[in-house]
Parts: sequence; C-alpha cells; structure tokens
Amino acid sequence: MSRVALGIVGLYLAVTLAIGWYGYIRTGSTPAEYFLAGGTLGRVVFPLTMFATLMSSFIFLGSAGWGYQHGMGWFALLGIEAIAGIPLALIGIQVWRVGRKRGVLTPTELIGDAYDSDAVKLAVLLFQFVWSLPYLAIQAMGGGLLFRSISGGAIGFTEGAILITVVTGIYLTIGGLRSVAWSDVLQGVAVVVLLLAAVGYLAPALDPAETTTRLAAETDLLTPSGELGFFTPGVWLSFLLMNTMAIIAYPQMFQRFLAAEDERAFRSLLVWWPVMVVVAALVPVLLGVWGTAAAPGLEDPDSILPVLLETYAPEWIFGIVMGGAVAAMMSTADSLVLTLSSIVSRDLYRAHLAPDASDAQETWVGRAVAVVLLVCGLAIALVQHGTIIDLAIYFIQGNALLFPAFVGALYWWRASAWGALASVLSGQAYFLAAQFGPAPAFGFLPFVPALVVACLALVAGSLLSPEPKTTTLLEETDAMKGAD
Repeated sequence: MSRVALGIVGLYLAVTLAIGWYGYIRTGSTPAEYFLAGGTLGRVVFPLTMFATLMSSFIFLGSAGWGYQHGMGWFALLGIEAIAGIPLALIGIQVWRVGRKRGVLTPTELIGDAYDSDAVKLAVLLFQFVWSLPYLAIQAMGGGLLFRSISGGAIGFTEGAILITVVTGIYLTIGGLRSVAWSDVLQGVAVVVLLLAAVGYLAPALDPAETTTRLAAETDLLTPSGELGFFTPGVWLSFLLMNTMAIIAYPQMFQRFLAAEDERAFRSLLVWWPVMVVVAALVPVLLGVWGTAAAPGLEDPDSILPVLLETYAPEWIFGIVMGGAVAAMMSTADSLVLTLSSIVSRDLYRAHLAPDASDAQETWVGRAVAVVLLVCGLAIALVQHGTIIDLAIYFIQGNALLFPAFVGALYWWRASAWGALASVLSGQAYFLAAQFGPAPAFGFLPFVPALVVACLALVAGSLLSPEPKTTTLLEETDAMKGAD
C-alpha cells in the first residue's frame, strides 16, 4: 500500500469538497444560477472547464489501456479532437447567441424550441440518457481501478468506485455549475501538468529510444492498423467522423456553451484547446505503448498507467499523478450528471409534470436526479463487462448520431420536426441493429451507416413535411437582434 499516494489523493478530494462548499455559498437558488453559473464563465474558466469536461477515465486510464492493446494508431484518432476545437468554438458561439436570446438552459430545450416539438425534444432526451449511463459508469470504474491500485488491494474496486461517486455527488449537488467549473480549473490544469510529469519521470526508466526501436521491429504497435489490426480504413473514417461530431453533440459540452460569459470566451477556447488536447491524448497512449515492454501480459490493460507509476516513480509522484486521474474522472462525471439532471428538472418536471413549480423546486429536483444518476452509473460499473474504452465508444457513437438534428436546427431553414424526429429515431434504430443485431456495418463502425440513415431521414422527412420551417434559429436570433 502506498500511504503517501493515498494521502495525496485524499488531500485532493478534500480540496475538491472545499471548492464545492465555496460554490454553494456563492450560488443562488434559480436554475440559471445552479445549472449555468449565471452565465459567468470567462476566458480562463470557460476553456478549462470545457477541456476538463472532455477528460475522463476514457483519456487517463482507457487511452493508456488502448495504447497498450492496439498501439500508437489510437493517438492519431484521439488527436482529431484537437482539430475539433475549431467547429466546437464556431458552433458553440452560435448556440450561445441563441441561448442568450431565448433564455434556454438545456440542449433539449433548445432543440425543442427550434422545431417547436415536444416529440423531438423527448426523443433527443431519451437517447442522451441511454448513452450517457455507460459513460457515467466508466468514471466509477476508473475510481475503483485507481484506489485498488494505490492501496495495494486494501481498498477494493467496489469501495473505490463508491468513494469517487460519493465525493462527486457531494460537491456537485451542493454547488452546481460554479462548483463544477471552479473545480474544473484545478482539474484541467492538473490533468495536463501531471501527465507531463508522468512522462518526464517514467521516460528515463522506460528507455524510450531503445524500446520504440524494438517495438517497431517486433510488433505492429507503431503501425496505422495497430497490433490487433483493429484500425482498418473503415474504422479510421468512423472515428474521424464520430469524434468531430460527438464532441459538439455531447449534452454536457453543448450545455456548457450556454454558460459562457461572452464571445471572448470562445476565442480563448480556440487558443488553448489544441494544446491541452494534444498533451492529454499523446501522453497516455505513449506510456501505454512503452508499457507493453515494461509490463507485458497485463490481464487488465486499463491498469497500465498505475502499474508503471507504482513500479518506476517515487511514491509522491505516483500519488500526485493519480490525483490527476481522479481529476479526470470527476470532471466528466460532474458535468454530465449536472446536464442530465437539468434536462429532467426543466424539460420533464417543469415543462410537463409541474408547470407551476418554482425555481427553487426545479433546482431541488435537479439535485435529486443527480444523486439517482450517480447511483445508476455506479451500479453499471459494478456489473460491467469490457474495458473503459469499449463502454465509452457507445456514448460517442450514440451522441454523434444526434448531430444532424442539431445542425438542422441551427443552419438549415427547411429542417422540420418531422425530419428531425425521423433522423433521431432511424439513426438510433440502425445503430442498435448494426451494433447488436443483423444490420450490416459495411466495414465501418456501426455509427457510419447509421449516420447516413440519420442524414437521409432528416432531408427526406423535412422535404416531405406538411409543416416545414421557414427559418433557422440563427436567422430568428438575428431578426430579434435587429428588432432590439
């Protein structure tokens, strides 16, 4: 057991709880305050919270595990997300403008307004929940793996998963987005700095030059297709499309657009996003690849980074970097849960079940839903089968298939509720049939043919719609701006 590492991680958790309490005393009772921090995220906090929201067990542990299994090809596919920062900022600023004019708080509220359709809103809501639960589970999985590793088994997987879930639940439910965003500043910086520290301390012990030369000669870890031949051209195209689309359609990322203070926050995102994402994508995969030589034959590939640190780094470095892993897990779980709870409290509870509810009641319903969601994610983590990345890919593909409906709402004047509903339902249906049933994937991940179906359904359903739109959200907002 590494008592030093446990102490450092425990200190990090205590600091996070303190931030949560400070967020609580600064946060009002209105939904806009609790879920969007009153729209006050500026040029420093906004890019850091966006980055930390993306980072998760997926990056810190899962990517190292896939580097260990597959090789450096996984870095190239993750690196796409650095370029995705451009559409992220460009579309995000348009969403921010629409949100400010319309006073919306959630992605589903925005899309329901765009198509003037509760059916579209509820369909998007349903699938965002379906694919988000496995992603919540991987954060609890990461906590279980981490605490089991740093305690030498004294803290079991179950106890570690419960601990990370409880701490996340406390600071999230009391402080809302202010607590989440301020903790994300700490977590975002920690992820980048500590990953660089990890590679700095481990590189001399792993002899990168000699190891890389040997792996290139004896394995396929450095080839585009990878050690297992998984990265075929079809898979490459699949990840290229789904990574760039999903990052915008993720519910927690989309809602974060609405919390920006002004347009300058998005320009700051363009500057810092590529740098942070490249570091976070490269280092874990690189260490995973080198780890195949230093720790061959691991039954659990997701444990490769803790194994390397425990073997080759001092205890205090091991503890600090594992604190960064905790940061990655909590920074995604808190954001996703906050967004999903706001969707339930606003788009189900207040819109349909209790239209006369007060702002305070809506906020408290959101807090209660957050607790339920965290418990569901924990339950899935304790019975899951597969690696962290396996579960994450469901989340990525399922959310990316909602992208056509969101783009239609923002940019295509002819897109209609019929088309959007057809896009969501047909795309998700084909994906499920290709992933778990008889529908063909044609050499791609199931997402690609499902995306084609979703796009065709949006176009056909909109053109055949008896009640088409005649404008877009952006045009409506420009018109309102002119009237002002």
